[in-house]
Amino acid sequence: MAPTKLLLTGATGYIGGTVLTQLLKSQVPDIQTLSVSALIRNPEQAELYASKGVTPILFIGLEDVEHLRRTASGYDIIIHAADSTSPAAVEALILGLADNQDTSKEKYFIHTSGTSSLGDRPITEKLIESREFSDKSDIYSYMKHREEIEFYAQRATDIKTVEAGEQAGVKTLVVKAPIIYGRGTGFFNKKSFHIPVLIQGAVAAGRAEYVAEGACAWDYVHVEDLAAFFELLTTKVLRNEVVLSGRKGIYFASTLRHSWKELAEVIGEFGYKLGHLTSPEPQSITLSEAAEKYTGGNEQLAEVGLASNSLTKSDLGQEIGWVSKKEEVDFRQSIVDDFDLLFGKA
Repeated sequence: MAPTKLLLTGATGYIGGTVLTQLLKSQVPDIQTLSVSALIRNPEQAELYASKGVTPILFIGLEDVEHLRRTASGYDIIIHAADSTSPAAVEALILGLADNQDTSKEKYFIHTSGTSSLGDRPITEKLIESREFSDKSDIYSYMKHREEIEFYAQRATDIKTVEAGEQAGVKTLVVKAPIIYGRGTGFFNKKSFHIPVLIQGAVAAGRAEYVAEGACAWDYVHVEDLAAFFELLTTKVLRNEVVLSGRKGIYFASTLRHSWKELAEVIGEFGYKLGHLTSPEPQSITLSEAAEKYTGGNEQLAEVGLASNSLTKSDLGQEIGWVSKKEEVDFRQSIVDDFDLLFGKA
């Protein structure tokens, strides 16, 4: 039987790069026999990937859905770690998997998403949602309900992933990560987004910042723990072990939890110790100020992404053996690392 072929998107990015490293260094025999390819935009990067045993496939971007579908038709598994807000791209990739003429293997699409799609609107009070969600509950129906109230691109993409998979006969797994921290292990981008943006804002203001009272909370996961989760799911798929997919296959990947004010306090503490901030004490800013500074004036995005509750339990992952290796001490060290990356000391 021909080796199982896996295609990875987002290989040059923070998440995708770390997932690729995890797969390449895996000690799991089933993964070691995988044929791995990666979509690459930059021709100059292709040689490096080829030297690592990864087949580089050049493409112009996720908007070229015809090319995505043609490419996907040659694979059995896709890990989509690129843009989580493009329904057209996920549909093209899923349809491409369904086009594969090799019926000896089930086709799987593993989609990387986030938990901001569950975030509430506590400041404007358009939606108050402080409950903790388990991924054993009906997250698909909840997202459908939320999407009927207000459009959110990430949530719409999750829904499209599930529904396109059902229609095409492709098994879909959606991994919804919270705030991701830690140094990436990929070949290129090693920096996360959420926390570094807030650190840049703190440096500009001289103090760390949080919106309103900063009382709402989000969960966190280290990027290496997240990559290990993808490795575990891929292993289960390769071994034909039962994993939930489709409407029930929406997985959370959370390990730690902090309020927005607590995050600002840690940024303030280390930023001041390192000499980058004028005060260790964080300061409150308004939603409009946060939108202007961090989200291009988009108050919906600022409220959901910088001031909401998004509380999740990774029950499904724990049931299949996912165990976090990173702890609070690693989170705190990651703040120092992010300051070092910003100031070119890493």
